[in-house]
Amino acid sequence: MLTYNEGKACDAIVRHLEAREGARRTALRSPEDEHHSDPVELVWKLGSQLFALEHTGIEPFDGHVQLEAEAKLHFDPIKEALTGALPPGVIALHLPAKAMQGLKKPAIRAIQGAIADWVRATAPTVPMRRYADYIGDIGPAAVPGVPFKLRLLRFETMGFPDRLQIVHSVTEDRGKARTDRIRRACEKKFPKLAAWKKREGAKTILILEDNDVQLTNQVVVSETFLPIALARPDRPDETYMVASCMSPWWAWPILVGDESYFDMARRGDQPGWEINQNTLVALTKR
Repeated sequence: MLTYNEGKACDAIVRHLEAREGARRTALRSPEDEHHSDPVELVWKLGSQLFALEHTGIEPFDGHVQLEAEAKLHFDPIKEALTGALPPGVIALHLPAKAMQGLKKPAIRAIQGAIADWVRATAPTVPMRRYADYIGDIGPAAVPGVPFKLRLLRFETMGFPDRLQIVHSVTEDRGKARTDRIRRACEKKFPKLAAWKKREGAKTILILEDNDVQLTNQVVVSETFLPIALARPDRPDETYMVASCMSPWWAWPILVGDESYFDMARRGDQPGWEINQNTLVALTKR
């Protein structure tokens, strides 16, 4: 069953804000537990500034459980075959979600080998891009022995270690499903935060927790969230994504003021940061 880590994800972002503001949290409380009329997860102060925070999990797509169960079987052999065989950078291999579901083991092994051979030969020829730069025509490629198309990109590490990143692309219908889910979360969370901003002058924070390693990453979340949020006057002051599906965890700013994740990445910053989840404490009961 998919689980989220609301309390610890909240602590991770509160710690980030403490470091940025140079102040320690005080007067921490849970309006939700108090049955407040605008029941956000947390409010607290940094210095004299009040903050109000809401958390929501990013729901998985249909078939998520099966994808998670099969991930090691389908994709770890590709990573193992390419260990030590790739050029510097973050090598991002995009392939369709559920690409190998329903195939028999011999067919899967043959496809894994063909993919590894193609990536090994192709990666050194792929131009290096800044991390998360998807601008331009990056078309999918037909690969001999692979019954679906692949897309290969190569990014500067910008603080990440060199590695192979397998990204599962989704169909248009699944993209719509993601948009609908995030829109519903915005409709539920934004008004509560806006009420605290209007009434108490709070800075408002939204956390999107990702516990779906196969189909979700900060890029697709930003692409989905930004058009929805920027069209709304009640959007939070700051929105972050916490990936609790990784070890260690990672977090990224999605929208801070009017500056998006993509703005920060294009400027040459490394927007994300690593989190040692073992040091976190749960600030809520979930």
